Amino acid sequence: MSRQEYVEVSARAGVSRVLARAGYEVLEVALGVLALAASSKARFATPLSPVPFTLQTLVLLYIILVLRERAWRPVLSYIALGLAGLPVFAYGGGPAYVFSPTFGYLVGFLLASFVGGRLASGRVLTPRKLVLSSLVSTLVIYAAGYAYLTAWLAAVARTSLAAALVAGLVSGVLIFIPWDLLKALAAAVLVVATNKVRARLLKELKEYASP
Repeated sequence: MSRQEYVEVSARAGVSRVLARAGYEVLEVALGVLALAASSKARFATPLSPVPFTLQTLVLLYIILVLRERAWRPVLSYIALGLAGLPVFAYGGGPAYVFSPTFGYLVGFLLASFVGGRLASGRVLTPRKLVLSSLVSTLVIYAAGYAYLTAWLAAVARTSLAAALVAGLVSGVLIFIPWDLLKALAAAVLVVATNKVRARLLKELKEYASP
């Protein structure tokens, strides 16, 4: 093979790798958006809170722990599609959703994907990183959701600031803690299982490829 042919083959191989990587990342985003949208519909409401119980935190934590520093991509895409009008949120979608009492949790999702993804970064996701990322991500979601819900109660529901602070804490944070702890544990278990399956598949592929 001449030098020119070698360069051409290498260039084509490089282009193929770039296209394959781009396709893989698009698939990541698409699957993440679909999972977030589907989990938002697995909900039930209580008279104790304007915020429904959903499976979204479980899905979000899983996305954060698997995609790590890339976790913000499907989350941002999900929020953008919802605000554009697609009914992917728990109660629909559209620009007016920013006035929903639950919109702060969506903002928290995006912030958590940055913070939690950063905490989970590195070559190896140790148990310490897994727990730390899950807990910090949940706290970030609570902080954004609580702040937004409190503001909504004071501005839209015409609740006094003192009452809004208490009501937001009770109905937007405290009643969700046991449920979210279970989801954080489930996400961690799913990630560990996913990593084991991935490691086994890679091992089998290497054994199959070896002469």
